[in-house]
Amino acid sequence: MTIPDRSAPGADAYPSPAAQAAALHAFLAVKNPRLSPKLSEDAIAALAPKQLEPVKTLARRLRPVMARLGVRMKHTPALEAAARIQGQSSWHETPAEFRAPPRTFGVALGSPFPRARGDCAVEKPEVAEVLDRSTGLFERHCDVIGDDWPAAMELRMEVQTNLDVNPRFLCSQCFTPVYLVSRHDAKKLFFRHTLEDGRCAAVTRGQLSQDEINARKYNGIKESWLHIEMKRWIVQCLQADGRFTDIAVEERWTGEVTGAWRKPDVRAVFNGIPIAFEVQLSTTYLNVIAQRREFYRQEGGLLFWVFSQFSMDARRLTQDDVFYNNNRNAFVLTSETRDRSVRQKRFMLECVWAEPTADDGVEALQRETVSFDSLTLDPATQRAYHFDFDGQRSRLIQQAWRDTQRRRALLRERFDAFYLAYMPERSFDDRVWQALYRDITAEGLNFPHHPGYLPTTLLKALYSAKYGRVFGWSFPNFIQVAHHMVPGNRGHLHYFRRALQAYNRADLMRSEDHSGKWAAKVVEYKAAIKAGDPTYAPDTEYDDLVELLFPEVMAATL
Repeated sequence: MTIPDRSAPGADAYPSPAAQAAALHAFLAVKNPRLSPKLSEDAIAALAPKQLEPVKTLARRLRPVMARLGVRMKHTPALEAAARIQGQSSWHETPAEFRAPPRTFGVALGSPFPRARGDCAVEKPEVAEVLDRSTGLFERHCDVIGDDWPAAMELRMEVQTNLDVNPRFLCSQCFTPVYLVSRHDAKKLFFRHTLEDGRCAAVTRGQLSQDEINARKYNGIKESWLHIEMKRWIVQCLQADGRFTDIAVEERWTGEVTGAWRKPDVRAVFNGIPIAFEVQLSTTYLNVIAQRREFYRQEGGLLFWVFSQFSMDARRLTQDDVFYNNNRNAFVLTSETRDRSVRQKRFMLECVWAEPTADDGVEALQRETVSFDSLTLDPATQRAYHFDFDGQRSRLIQQAWRDTQRRRALLRERFDAFYLAYMPERSFDDRVWQALYRDITAEGLNFPHHPGYLPTTLLKALYSAKYGRVFGWSFPNFIQVAHHMVPGNRGHLHYFRRALQAYNRADLMRSEDHSGKWAAKVVEYKAAIKAGDPTYAPDTEYDDLVELLFPEVMAATL
């Protein structure tokens, strides 16, 4: 798939926030001359427009922002204002490709979320579509939540961490920030409003706010017998291990950076790192976890969650919130590990962790007693782990990528040899072809079962660009290959243009374009592409084949 250039005209001079605020103020002042420029500055600061954001998307975000600032806008004025903010002279003068988010095959171009079944999402959510402020695109809830539970848990933490400062997702109906919560009876996520005051048709919460529910449950469990016992065990372990200093129970930790404070269950210093130990029983909600992680990160400390138990199979959502955001490591303190810590004078914990497999899967969870001093402590990411799941997965992915590149390089050499021999007479050794077919399709690529079904014109054009000379035709010079592609093969023009760039054939084209006809064609087809001429719509059927045979072509950008 080719992603078109969506830079606005004059993209090199994209308006600064000050210029955007001035443009907005000038538009508003026509009907409201008493409005302060400060209001427009506040609006731009809240919107943070991006260069690639379509005008319609920005207009939809602009209306609720202006409403919060006391200015009600209808849809048409919002479009006009958004166009001015983005550096356009007016909405009607805005080129079509900059007006709305483009869509191809039902998926927004540039979207970080591929089409998903939504295995981790509820089936009938109140908020079925959200605006992703990071891209300016509207996304289906099932695509955002996706089918991968660990990935959904990481996204859930990211959303919650930034919710109060820079919320990523907004409800598509009312533009209120939303965050991810789970059904109480299943591992199914859905989006919930941060504020529900009747303005939106979507109803995502009951009468009690989430903060009220959290406070009631969390405060109740804080004084449970098990919670008190767990704090006492932690202290015993720390006191036995002489490397911990400044041990304190429920002592206020006041932030030097923010001035805010927290009261961890137990705090101590280990090798110069302040550690906040918190007992995680069953009702610590994501917003509590996210807020505490961020507080200790800013203060250079480390939040360390301790479980009383951790199931290898069925776990609570709150345990997954910690597990998947702690490099898939969880730590359990029991009476046995407490006794062992005291005996060995070394803080010991049960660690439950996951290990990735080469096929992008995950092994069954493992459990082993480990010492605190053997763990990797990373305050910057608020993670403490025995096994580096992410590091190992990255190494496996890199190794798999290197293996794939080696296999494909060999396949590329074999195909080149086959095709060079095949082209003159169109005759071939069927055994050689069948072996190629078997090995290429084994890579998961689309490949025709007979060489007669290969895209001959496309391959001849790309080989010509690669070699810098005519391949497979009797044309007298290379420029004729380009003239054959336009208008004869417009659907594959995007491949050929990338090939000219990848193989640096601009000078060759200019040297052979004596009449200037090709230069005129370039101006013509670029205008047609910009205007959305369907005859130039990219045909992406052969992406797999081009990726295999000419990877440098697919890597080039238009």
